[in-house]
Amino acid sequence: MAGFTNAPTRAMALRFGASVVYTEMAGVEGLVHEHSRLTWQLLETLPEENGHVIAHLYGREPEHFARAAEAVAATGRFIGIDVNAGCPVPKVTQWGAGSALMREPGRIRDIVAATRKASGLPVSVKTRLGFGEGEITAFDVLHAVEDGGGAALSIHARFKPQGHAGPTRLDLVAQLRERASIPLLGNGGVNDSASAKRFAETTGVAGLLIGQASIGHPWVFGEIAEGRSFAQGEGHSSYLPLEEIRRAWLEHLDLELCFAEAIVAKYPESAPKLLPEEVAAIRFRVHLFRYGAGLRGAGYMRGRMSALNTPEECIRALDGCLECERRYRARRPI
Repeated sequence: MAGFTNAPTRAMALRFGASVVYTEMAGVEGLVHEHSRLTWQLLETLPEENGHVIAHLYGREPEHFARAAEAVAATGRFIGIDVNAGCPVPKVTQWGAGSALMREPGRIRDIVAATRKASGLPVSVKTRLGFGEGEITAFDVLHAVEDGGGAALSIHARFKPQGHAGPTRLDLVAQLRERASIPLLGNGGVNDSASAKRFAETTGVAGLLIGQASIGHPWVFGEIAEGRSFAQGEGHSSYLPLEEIRRAWLEHLDLELCFAEAIVAKYPESAPKLLPEEVAAIRFRVHLFRYGAGLRGAGYMRGRMSALNTPEECIRALDGCLECERRYRARRPI
């Protein structure tokens, strides 16, 4: 989710029904170095996130977590700290962080304890089932989090080599839940109300984390909360009223602009040599065609994505996409 879950995306998730949101992963080593203001930008928030946002950190050394956690808590903007012990990306694991920590439960325990003591905030951990059927590490990680005074454990119901695809092992999550003395949260393969219901009923988890399914589709949070299901064979926006899609598009774009202006104002020395309007448009590109998944004209819009350099150009592109979909729906058999 790196590169996606910035403050505007999180604000959209909250507006559409998410109860808690997590920042992008921020490295603790970057946070403790005096001149690493770029890392701190990953933890910038919008006012409407107050009371709902958790700082998501990664690293390896307990003392670095402690120093970073103290600084994070001092901002007064976060309700908790989440330690990543599940990211499979090589640039994270090669330094012994992310999913590499799954083989070091003692280190996870020490990280949780140090983070909790330094911050005074609830500390949770996100991990995976393990490295494969022959190396299931989640049970040891659970005990480490409990021993370190952790508040919760989030479990991605896949093994590290699977990345974000393939079958989920809800049976193992259910076993983990039976042994847990702290809340267990589930993640992986949840993309609509049907899959959410199956995950929750099979495992008994206390809550669900939704990542990829929410990109370009913030409606998923409300749909799951209300138990609404839709036939999504043509794409997750193909059943929504076009006015609702356009309204969400424009809301998100406006949030990107507000956030870009705030970042430039707070970090002028590291601001890109672009106007905030240009920064907002470029950041919004990654969301634009995802909002249009399944709509006629989305492919054309995606093909000219690199030419969308201002909010006005983004709006013209999305209106062209919606007009194609409008004409299609007008002649579609009922």
